[in-house]
This record gives sequence, structure tokens and C-alpha cells, in this order.
Amino acid sequence: MKRFGEFLLSLLALPFLLPWYLAEKLFEYFIQPLIFKRYRIGLDARKRRNVRLAIIGAGALVLAYLGWKFWQVSQLFPSILAFLSKGHVYFLAIFNDAIRLAQTLIWPLNVTLTFIQGRPVDLWHLALALYFCFLPVLFAFNLVLRIFTTSRSLGKAVTLRNEAVRDVDIVRFAEKAKPDEIFIGIDMNRNNAPFFVKRQWLKGHAQIIGAAGSGKTENIIQPIWFQEVRRNVATFVIDGKGSRRNLDRFYTIATSLAQGHEVFYFNPGDPDRSATYNPVLRGNPGEIRQKIIASLNWAEAASGAKERTSFYLDLIIRAIKETGRFISLEEIYQYFTSKTHLHNELRKLRNRAAYEGLFEVMENYARFQTETEFLATALREVCQSDYAWLLDTDEPEIDVADIYLRRKDCYFTLPMHSGSPAMHFLGQLILQDMATSFARVTLNPMSEAGSGNEGLLIIDELAHFVNPGFIELLRVCRNAQVSVCYTNQSFAELTNPALHLHTSFVEELADHTNATFCFHLGSVESIRTVMQRIGQSSSKAEAEPAPAPAAKGKHRPGLSKEPPAASRSNIAITEDLLKHLEVGRCLAFIRQPRVLAILKTGYFKFEKPLSFEGRKSEKLVTTS
Repeated sequence: MKRFGEFLLSLLALPFLLPWYLAEKLFEYFIQPLIFKRYRIGLDARKRRNVRLAIIGAGALVLAYLGWKFWQVSQLFPSILAFLSKGHVYFLAIFNDAIRLAQTLIWPLNVTLTFIQGRPVDLWHLALALYFCFLPVLFAFNLVLRIFTTSRSLGKAVTLRNEAVRDVDIVRFAEKAKPDEIFIGIDMNRNNAPFFVKRQWLKGHAQIIGAAGSGKTENIIQPIWFQEVRRNVATFVIDGKGSRRNLDRFYTIATSLAQGHEVFYFNPGDPDRSATYNPVLRGNPGEIRQKIIASLNWAEAASGAKERTSFYLDLIIRAIKETGRFISLEEIYQYFTSKTHLHNELRKLRNRAAYEGLFEVMENYARFQTETEFLATALREVCQSDYAWLLDTDEPEIDVADIYLRRKDCYFTLPMHSGSPAMHFLGQLILQDMATSFARVTLNPMSEAGSGNEGLLIIDELAHFVNPGFIELLRVCRNAQVSVCYTNQSFAELTNPALHLHTSFVEELADHTNATFCFHLGSVESIRTVMQRIGQSSSKAEAEPAPAPAAKGKHRPGLSKEPPAASRSNIAITEDLLKHLEVGRCLAFIRQPRVLAILKTGYFKFEKPLSFEGRKSEKLVTTS
């Protein structure tokens, strides 16, 4: 009954929503481009195409009317010559139609004025006239509101953009970059020439390493993210710091500098502003099982627990699929904690293998709970939390595959500093969902992945999220044309025994990383590791330029312009230099092709960043 009442209310509201919708479309296709032109903001290709189609469609309707009227009037004459000799009749007919249209449009006003003058008016006609009089008011109100709010937002964006342009002008250099380049900083060894990297180099993934506060996030991560968002590339950020400041800066960059991109935000520590997300909703039973199993650190579990849990989990997921329920962590958890729930669902099964397997589970439920205690404990911490409702949905606002295919932007932040096992489990589950989603999209011949889709995945503080399967994630991302940029404070944190990574993990990670940006390092061991990676075992090295250009007059990849030899500084790269790098200075090393440079990087200097309000905020339309 409640739904029926809501349906009736929606029907009553429909006549008033129509003019509101028409005002939205008129603003979007005709007025918004004029406002963007004033603020020197371009429209994306899709919107430009839609504007052209709208103009062509309107023109086609006018031509169709003129053609129809020409044919209609010509039928009144015995011949076409007679019609042409009386051509003024054609224009009089058009004028007559215009008069009739004007009379029809002012009919509601005439009826209303008649009623005001005290003359008798049919009640139904009066109600209809009042409704039609209200429609243009509603239309004009929404149109003026959209013009005011958009102009105000863009004015604020221009102010923030002007604040951001200081020292190293990231915005100006980014606009000068070619479509296949990303501006990183200015090369201190080449007369402060702008340093660009090829976007294809980052497809081999990038590591940003440096001590806390050295500039990893603000000087490398955020400028790269800003430039990729402007190119309408799908982006994913996983922030292990849980920093409100980082969130506000990313949001400010997206809404003011990157021309109004909407950012999907997920934070279990902030459920009121967070979007909903179900990491186990998509995939076949085998893929969903693998997501969950790979998200746990089985080195801490009892021997044989992984195999037995994987077997039981496969049965449960197949049973949920067969009963028609959507898969969520909460639904899976019910099977591990409630024998009654298992019994009720068992009666719905028709698959013999699933029925027999779960029937045996129910007969030995105590043993089942003992063997799956490790997974059940992780699920309990998530499902009994305040944010559990964010994950229990069959229509999540965040869908990794959809964000990738539709080139949207998503920001995950998890308060990993709390040391909560639930946060660690969720962090791993997010990465596993990404790996599965990218693999499915890449392998599906019917998907849109072959139409030039690209992506950027940023992992801030890798040590919070790394696991033995991280190398496989890098391989999957490379196949899906997703660049992975990850940060860490030292190499030593990746050799922490608590992570249970094999001894060769750091070397394998280096083999799957093409670009390294090294900021100030406090660890002598990390400094020596960097020196070895750049091929300098001695204490001194010289910066190396990018490969020579293929054609005369073209600038070298990695540099905007090659200055004269006399103007080069030739700062020597030594262990002491890496130990005492100033904040914002970094060593850039590209393996293929080999590039080595000392850079001065910049960051966006906002005096007062915009505050992200999540669900309550007014989200801007993507326009880059």
C-alpha cells in the first residue's frame, strides 16, 4: 500500500517535473556552453556532440514545418507556377499559424484574467489555466537558479585556480603537455625546463617513495591525478591515511581545476557522506570466492583452514546465487552464524551438489564453525559495524567496472591507522574487486574496453594494502591500460614480517615498476637501494636525459626543450643528495626508456580548499 501511495504521488508530481526537466536540458545544451566559454572552460566531446545534435534537430524540425506548410499551401493552387506567382500567401499562412500558436499560449492567461474580472469560468478550465500559468514560472525559476549556481561555482573555481598557480605552475604546464604526456616538474639539470613523461611510461606503473611529509602525495600524486581527470580517464584513489585534508584537496582539484568532475567517495569511517559499495556483488561464484579468500592473511590462520573455508564458501555463494538473493558480506555471514538461516535456505535449493554439500554442513554445524572461524571473525567485524549498511546493497552507487567503462572518478579512504582487522580486510577486498573487474572487462570481447578505455589507480601508503597477490594486480592493470601509482615511505616497510611477503617481493615489485620518483629518504638502506636501481653502485652519478627525439625540431620525451649545454647545472646524484633532498625535490628515474633527472615539483596552493560534503553536496556536471 505504501508503494502504491508513492506511485500515485509520483504521478501527481510528473506534470510539474516536466518543465523542470525541460529547463535543465535547455540550460545544459544552450546556456551552459556560453557560461563555460566565458570562463574559458571547454566541453567534452560527448557534450559538444549533443549540442550539435540539438541544434541540428531544432533546425530539422523548422525545415520540416516549412516544407509541410509549402506542400499544404501549394495544394490550394492548380499549378506550381500559380502558387509561385502568389508567394505571399505562403508567408501569410505561416504568419497565421504563428498567431494561432500565440493565442493558444496566452489562453491560460485569458482564462485567469476572465476569472479575476468576476466573470463565470468553468472550474476545470480555471484549474487547467492556473496549471499552465504556473509552468513557465517553474521553468524560468529553474533556469535562473541553474544560471546563478553555475556562475557562482565557476567564479569560485577561477579564484581557487588563481590561488593554485604559484611557483611551479602545474596548470599552465599541464595545458602545454601533448595528449600523450604528463607534466611532473621542472628539470634542475636543464635550466629549469619543464619535465614531461609519456603516459605510456606510466602504464608500466610508478613508485613514489619518500619520508613522511616529503611531498609524495601533493607534489606527484595530485598533479598526475589532476591531469588524468582532465583527460576524462577513469581514476581510482585508495587512501590509507584517512586524511580529511587530502580528501578536500582532491575534491577541490576535481571541482575547480579539473572542470567540475563528480567524485564518488567511499569511507566506512564516515558513513553519512559515503556512497554505497558492494565489493562481492559482481562476478561468478569462483571469482567472488577468490576475492574473499585472497583478502585474508592466511598465514595467521590454522593449517588447512584456507582450503576448507574456500570449499565451504564456494557452496554458500552458489546457494545464494541459486536462491535468487544478491550476494553481500551480510548474506554470506548469515550462513556462518545462523543454523536456522542455513536450514531455511537449504529448502529452496534445487541443485543436488549444493544441497548435499550444505546439508552435510548443517549436520556438522559446530565443526563447520570451527573450521571457518578465521573468515567468520573478519565478516563479524564488518557486518556488526556502524557502516555495514553501506556494503549490503544490490544497487551500489560505486561499481568499479562501471566507473572504468564510463570514465568516472572514485575516492576510497580507509582509516588504516586504527589497526582494525576489518579495515585491512576491506582494503584487500577493494583491491581484489578492482583486479577482478579489470580482468573481466579486458577479457570480455563484448565490453567497451577495446574503445580506448584507460585508467589510473593511486594507492597512497602501499604498506597498508600490499599482499602477496599485489604483483598479479599490477599485471592485470597493465593489460587493462590502468596505470598504478603507489607510495611508500621506505623499502624496509615492505620487508616487515607481519606482511608475510616472500623475500623476493621487493625485487619483483621493482621489475613491474617502470617509473620511480624518489623524495627525501631517511633510511640509508633505502638510499642505497635507489642508487643500485638507477645503476649507480658508486656514490656519484649524473642525471641522464631522455632518449633523443625521432625527428628534428621535436622535443625529447621527458623534456619540453633541450637547453644549450652551457646552461646545464649537472647536479651530481649522490647518496648524500638523496638523504638531504629539500621538500618538493625528487629524483625521477624511468627504466624504459632510460631517463634520470633531478626535479623541482610543485603543488596546488589552496588557501582554503573546498569542503567535501558527500551526499549533501551539490555535485557539478563533468565537463572536461
